[in-house]
Amino acid sequence: MNVAGQNLAENNMSASEDNVEKTAGQKIIALILSIMPWAIVAALLYAGLFIKPTPEIGEVIPHAIDRRDIILGVAHVEGDVFLAAGNYGKILITKDSGHNWSVQDSTMDTHFQDITVWDDKHAVAVGNFGRVVVTADGGETWKEVEAPKSDISNKLIRVHSYPNGEALAVGEMGMIIRSDDYGNTWKRLREEEDIFFNDVVRVDDQTIVIAAEFGQIFRSQDNGETWETIYTDSANSFTSVDFRSPEAGVAVGLAGSIVATVDGGTTWTFYDTPVTGMSEHLMDVAWSENMNEWIGIGNKGKWITFSPTLTDFDTRNLSLKDFTSHAELALHDDGFLAVGETEGYMDLKTKTWSLLHD
Repeated sequence: MNVAGQNLAENNMSASEDNVEKTAGQKIIALILSIMPWAIVAALLYAGLFIKPTPEIGEVIPHAIDRRDIILGVAHVEGDVFLAAGNYGKILITKDSGHNWSVQDSTMDTHFQDITVWDDKHAVAVGNFGRVVVTADGGETWKEVEAPKSDISNKLIRVHSYPNGEALAVGEMGMIIRSDDYGNTWKRLREEEDIFFNDVVRVDDQTIVIAAEFGQIFRSQDNGETWETIYTDSANSFTSVDFRSPEAGVAVGLAGSIVATVDGGTTWTFYDTPVTGMSEHLMDVAWSENMNEWIGIGNKGKWITFSPTLTDFDTRNLSLKDFTSHAELALHDDGFLAVGETEGYMDLKTKTWSLLHD
């Protein structure tokens, strides 16, 4: 055989061997493909019959203050500790000036309007339907107590504590009640009347002053035995009252109303919007001894400071972003913690507002 013929024969044998190898490979692949569906079915069947999954569900811990919460009352306990109360029976405690909160079990789902404290153990919260709860262990447990009620309407709006276990609370239908045993028992100090009492302050051992509707101030100079009605020049209702001395006091209210007294509440001077610069509702006022000024807070992110002589007024927004309304403030060193639609802290030295929740 010549060389050309030999090469041709070798080439033919190689092609034949390749065909044999390809055919065997194809058969193996075909076999695997035919078995695979049955293997998958068998594996799934086995898993369904013999393998029991154990799901891992992460615990979801809700925020103590929800974005939808309305916190209406706040009280400074001591140091960096505050108590707060609001909608659906919510009572909160913070031990770091509001940066972190935890919820206490009030045993109630009724809206609270306010809260006050005597010390780190004793506190009382009041709210709708005249309901009152007290604690004697710093909020570890709360219990409901009975309070005088009207047959018509019973919302309790504000409560304040004083030495020796005394508390004063006011609300609808001319309600003013007093406790002398850390809120456990209460008695009424006036007959029922169709008027809202929105705030109360004890001025001295005998004098009590109430901020009321329609520009009215009520005062007792015999520790609640008898009362006089004082009509101011304000046509708007008052929401809050405070005194910095037995003679000097301030009441604030709707449409930015401010009135002041320097004679213990006998006469009151009215300061209107053109003077104060405030036209939004003011919901709370307090005297800051540290800053030597009055501080008021209210609707649409507005707040105000003014001098003890009521000659200098400064009306501001809390911040460029927070236009929510606030119901109450609690003083703390050189600032205050405010609650309402949002909760925040105002540094009075830097005039910086910081929100205290997500």
